[in-house]
Amino acid sequence: MAERDDRVLRGLYDLRNLFGDKWVPAILVALRDGPLRRVEILSTVNSYSIDENWTDKHPVLHDSILARTLKKMREQGIIYRQTGENSFPREVEYSLNPDVAEVLMLAEPLIEWTRKHPELLAQAQAYSRQHSAEIDDQRHDDQRPRLR
Repeated sequence: MAERDDRVLRGLYDLRNLFGDKWVPAILVALRDGPLRRVEILSTVNSYSIDENWTDKHPVLHDSILARTLKKMREQGIIYRQTGENSFPREVEYSLNPDVAEVLMLAEPLIEWTRKHPELLAQAQAYSRQHSAEIDDQRHDDQRPRLR
C-alpha cells in the first residue's frame, strides 16, 4: 500500500472511530452553538430527525445512553464538562473542544457533496432500509416458538 493510501485510510478510520458512535454527531451539532446542560442536550437531540432517510425507525436517545455517551466523549477529549460553583444543586454544562468545533466547520464541504449527489444517497438509503427490514423480519422469526 502506498504511503498516501495508508494515510488516507487511517485518517478515515480515525474519523469514523472518533465520531462514528450513533449519537455523537447529534450531540456535536447540539453543542455547536454553545454549552448546554444534559437535559437540554437530550431534548435537542430528540428533536432532530436522525436517520429518517436511512431507516423506518425513529431512534430516541434515552438519558442513560446520553450519560454514557457524554462520559465517553469527555474521556476522549471531544467535549468538556464544566460545573458551576455558585449554584445548588451544581449546574453541569457540556461544551465542544474547540478542535472539534473546527471539524464541524471543515465538514461543510463534505455535507455539500452529499447535497450534490442525491441519487447516490437515495440508493444507499434504500438499501439500508431494505436491509434493516430484513434483519427485523429475521429477528421476529427467531423469536417465534418452534414446534417440534
